[in-house]
Amino acid sequence: MSVRSRSPVLLSLIAVVFLAAATPAEAQRDFEPLFDKFSLKLEGSWIGLKTEIGLDSETLGTGTTLNFEDDLGLSSTEAIPSIAFEWQIARKHRLAVRWQDITRDSTAQALTEIQWGDETIPINADISLGFDITQSFIDYAYYPWVKDRWAAGFGLGLRWMDIQATLSYRGETDEDEVEGSSDVKGSAPLPYLYFEYRRLFSERWRFITGLGWLSISIDDISGGQWIGKVGIEYLTGKRWAFGAAINVATIDVDWDAIKTEEVDVLNLALKMDINDFSVFVRVRF
Repeated sequence: MSVRSRSPVLLSLIAVVFLAAATPAEAQRDFEPLFDKFSLKLEGSWIGLKTEIGLDSETLGTGTTLNFEDDLGLSSTEAIPSIAFEWQIARKHRLAVRWQDITRDSTAQALTEIQWGDETIPINADISLGFDITQSFIDYAYYPWVKDRWAAGFGLGLRWMDIQATLSYRGETDEDEVEGSSDVKGSAPLPYLYFEYRRLFSERWRFITGLGWLSISIDDISGGQWIGKVGIEYLTGKRWAFGAAINVATIDVDWDAIKTEEVDVLNLALKMDINDFSVFVRVRF
């Protein structure tokens, strides 16, 4: 089983563990409603995307930097579901997980000659592209400051990204017809430092904002990322909450020796913005 196919299973197992652990005595719940002991959040997310990728090879050298939305016709907006879990382990300790899967495909015509890894795509070639991203955010936060109406803390997070880009083309050169395809995939663990602030405006209204950042080199991956969120929600009682949030995530990394079907020596330069506006319902336990 691939890492990609394991991601939803892993999140399901984490959720089961959370549910099993979320049965404390009332004395351990004095942080509510500023925090929830455990919550499951189901989101409808409207996503804006910007993707720039260059795929280099040892044979042909530096590849063409492609904007997947502008050059190859991928949609820059999508509506997708998102899932999030939160566990307030203790008054000053919280663990959170968020998961998204974004699948897009397009057809386009090459307006210039394109070098994509070991493939050279001629002008006017017909191109088909499939691009799939699964990202999971796992962060731990410690709150040294927990008051009646507000709390602030910091911690560590991990953004796990699985990407797959499948590109095929058919065209003509001066000599003959040409066609080819390339399937590029990889998984990247991208850690970050995390800060969060939350406040109760009243017993019913809760505000949460957070920011994460780190630039680091891990094995074949080097670069940085920014992660941010701001949201507000209305607590209807002990069990339910409804709200809206804005989430932003950027990445700028160089990825050496990324996997393809044919070779292991392609290098990927990736710049990507994944921003979303989400409305959600939260089930509180």
